[in-house]
Amino acid sequence: MKNNWFDYSQNPCYYYVMVNLERRKQILDILAQTGAIRTVDLSKRLNVTGATIRTDLRDLAREGAIVRFHGGLRLPETKHTDITENYMVRSINHVEEKDAIGREAADLVGSGNTIFMDASSTTFHMIPYLRYTDDVTVVTNGIHTAMELQHHSNFKSIILVGGMLRPHSGAIEGVVSREMLSRLSGEFYFVSGNGFSNEVGLSGNNFFELELKRMCADRVKHIVALIDSSKLGADSSAKFIPIEKIDYLITDSGADPAIVEECRMKGIKVIVAKVSKA
Repeated sequence: MKNNWFDYSQNPCYYYVMVNLERRKQILDILAQTGAIRTVDLSKRLNVTGATIRTDLRDLAREGAIVRFHGGLRLPETKHTDITENYMVRSINHVEEKDAIGREAADLVGSGNTIFMDASSTTFHMIPYLRYTDDVTVVTNGIHTAMELQHHSNFKSIILVGGMLRPHSGAIEGVVSREMLSRLSGEFYFVSGNGFSNEVGLSGNNFFELELKRMCADRVKHIVALIDSSKLGADSSAKFIPIEKIDYLITDSGADPAIVEECRMKGIKVIVAKVSKA
């Protein structure tokens, strides 16, 4: 069902969310430069109230993106790969691009469809635009995705795949859900990754979650890769869906035209989402 008649970006809630995400991105950018900062100095630097900063820090700390101490905050002592896979960190990067991609992805979904959605922050951005479909069944391994979906009443079923929850990623992983998935099927699998190239296809870093993604891909008629332009043309450590199995690629208007054209030559239906900066 097409939603182009409704410009979701005009909704005041859209701007509220986008401003919050941009401010939290600024906090992480500041910490990347300084390592640590006093809360009062951060509040002054961002020109916001102490209450606003405390809300931001509470959410960032809960997701493991920062560590709070008396009077201040710092980055956690962890590996770079752990930080880049943190859901909160991923969710505040390339927000406008992900929103545009999510809008186009939702347009593929019809009322009554069963769809699979991975745990990525990109597929999460589909959810506001799915509100104009009815009786959709969603199968997902994303905790954040399932929690957001349950706020809407237009879905027929929300099926959360069982397995092991990886800390701070918002993703359930592992192969214990094989039996459950074998009983399910759907029209589309909306999936993202750490990289996408015409040679490799979709690739990622976490081997356990990638195996689950492979199983989901085997249960649908069409695989839809949601890849913002920063990941297009890049390869990560492990391939999980080869290029020949991908039916749709949805990316943003910052994508390299040569890569887009090569994808089309390989028979992939490419949708380039126009990005509207908030």
